Amino acid sequence: MKAPARILAVVVSTLVVLGTTSATAWADSPASEAWPAPPERSTLEWILLVGGGTVGLFVVVALFGLLTARNNYVPPPPSTDLEVAPGNEAAHHH
Repeated sequence: MKAPARILAVVVSTLVVLGTTSATAWADSPASEAWPAPPERSTLEWILLVGGGTVGLFVVVALFGLLTARNNYVPPPPSTDLEVAPGNEAAHHH
């Protein structure tokens, strides 16, 4: 892929993303003046709307981390004593 094609791909992709995202913003407002204006949100409502979602996300991630945390088993250190099973004594060669 040559440089002009890459630049064209980036420009077209940017325009498509801007077009689709702005279309959803246009749909958020009424098409005519016949619709009543929505009530204004207070500062507290905005803080709860934006901050509440962020805090909720932190809580969900923290709970998921706690639920999936593993308590790894750490075996005791090996002993220096040799355990020999009956009948498996070491052979002594003379």
